[in-house]
Amino acid sequence: MWTNALLVMCFLCATVDSSAWSLSNIMISGSKANDVFTESVLIGAERGMEECKHQFQWERWGCPRSSFNMFSKSSKQPATKEMAFLHAMISSSIVITVTKNCSLGHFKSCGCDESKKGGFDYKGWHWGGCSDHVKMGNRMAKLYLDNKENGRDLKALINLHNYRAGRLAVKRSMTKTCKCHGVSGSCEIQTCWMRTRGIREVGDILKDAYHRAQLFSTNINGFNLPTKIQKRKIDNRIHHQQTHERLQIPKQQLAYLEYSPNYCVANASLGVPGTRGRVCSRMSGKNVTKAERQSCRNLCRVCGYKVQMKTETRTERCSCKFTFCCQVSCKTCDIQHIHHVCA
Repeated sequence: MWTNALLVMCFLCATVDSSAWSLSNIMISGSKANDVFTESVLIGAERGMEECKHQFQWERWGCPRSSFNMFSKSSKQPATKEMAFLHAMISSSIVITVTKNCSLGHFKSCGCDESKKGGFDYKGWHWGGCSDHVKMGNRMAKLYLDNKENGRDLKALINLHNYRAGRLAVKRSMTKTCKCHGVSGSCEIQTCWMRTRGIREVGDILKDAYHRAQLFSTNINGFNLPTKIQKRKIDNRIHHQQTHERLQIPKQQLAYLEYSPNYCVANASLGVPGTRGRVCSRMSGKNVTKAERQSCRNLCRVCGYKVQMKTETRTERCSCKFTFCCQVSCKTCDIQHIHHVCA
């Protein structure tokens, strides 16, 4: 089983440079009893990375590879709202991936949610099918992520909270799916089951949470919660296993400790690559987001850079035809691709 896990680790290392987060740290987090889940956890973490890059593709912080160094003991990543999103995103992606693998029968120790089988709802539909059971997904995300937080400071508590927020985003966004039964599809009876949403959908939920993330400050006497939180008298608590500190935070809310640095300018000590050299978009239309439409302005001009047009020529397959029987023949063409870059 370790062979498969190591193959996945090698694949991920090949796609992430030497400054990226140390996947070997995750590898050694779990006990031998949970080696069977390691491959699924690593694939989930990789998908979380890719979703983070997608969500921030047109923003000054583009979820750079250096951000994935967050588990390294030498990591100096500040506890910004961007890192809060990244922690929650990777946590949620691990939950989704492990949960789906359980539902597909990939593991002997987990499967469908048996509590969602049999019985009728008062509206007439019947629990059946294979409901996703997030219990094991949550357990693995906690084992491989929460156990990395060995600190006794507020930053460790905030990280744990954001991991939990990611797990909750999966649980709270689960949706009911139904299939009709009856004569000619009359839907006299429905069989329903619960399923987790996809990583893209949960990524969108967490991106909204990112925009509403709460800054927490400290004082010499300990924790100083914002007045807004104090007035709401929220008593949701998280508890670090190795400390006695407790922090009052709305459990679904992302939290951060430090303001974001200037992402326009490269800062190697903080793992900030800057926006020089970033690709922006001049696309328009109904399917183009506001962030993409304004990307050249926000990534380049506001940061003091010019927008430079670059042409790249690629050799690609073209004019493909299906010939009987049964082959596809293609020509090779030199295709020009135009990019806009901050320079």
